[in-house]
Amino acid sequence: MRAAVTKLSRLTRCLRVPANAAGRDWVVGDLHGHRSVFERQLERVAFDPRRDRVFSVGDLIDRGPESLEALSLIEEPWFFAVLGNHEMMLLDYLGYYKSRVYSRKVFARGGGQWIGQAIADRRKTLLRLAERLAALPLAIHVEAENAFNVMHGDLLPFGGGACALFDEPTVCVHDVDRATSSRLNIAQASGLATDALHYGEHSVRITESPFGELPVTYVGHSPVRHVTVHRSYVYIEQGVCARPEKQDTARGPTVLEHAGFSQWLKGVVAARSFVAPTDTLSSPTPLRNATRAT
Repeated sequence: MRAAVTKLSRLTRCLRVPANAAGRDWVVGDLHGHRSVFERQLERVAFDPRRDRVFSVGDLIDRGPESLEALSLIEEPWFFAVLGNHEMMLLDYLGYYKSRVYSRKVFARGGGQWIGQAIADRRKTLLRLAERLAALPLAIHVEAENAFNVMHGDLLPFGGGACALFDEPTVCVHDVDRATSSRLNIAQASGLATDALHYGEHSVRITESPFGELPVTYVGHSPVRHVTVHRSYVYIEQGVCARPEKQDTARGPTVLEHAGFSQWLKGVVAARSFVAPTDTLSSPTPLRNATRAT
């Protein structure tokens, strides 16, 4: 198994994707092996695979009952994913590189317990998907009217600006380990005051510094109670949970439609600059008894 793969030293740094003139672009949080729950969410928002696209912040696999099925989403033409730290652990386990961060034994005994059965029963499928996985980027930049990025962790191990994404076409595989696990930006946000608002069914926390050097950049990895915005990063890893016997009550991953959310966010920030004691925001509704995101 390990001898059959191509050794990796560098990975794609950032994939540029053109704007979607035909339909909508959705962003989804960590799936962690819950494809069926995710597909029900797409049905609920009337997702059209002929026109719409989904951008994944990574961590498609582990913990849930459908890791291989979730990973196979990378073969769909409408689905775009970046590498998460769990995908990096899988590549390490399969021998594509030797991680300085993760342990092969820990992967197989922890959230990656599915791997043994996959090797035994669906070896060819796993190897085919692993080859495609090794070609995924660290980040995606979508060149829309309201451009946006997608990553798993944040970019701060490389710097804060766009040059850190675009200066070089590839990045060292060990640096990808660091970036996909980075929580530097959310750590900065944790001690700041935040506005607590609603965007549709989502509760959203916005710090006093909602925008930074990057365009809106969706990330996963760091669990948050509320969608959290700080210095252009939008944290959408709110957990996903499903038991086969209780699919109807499953909690799916966070799914946001970018155009609507980015316009709403700009409106919130613009409203902040108009200070009038008697004014209220008509679109976002303050959360009652909301707690700080962690």
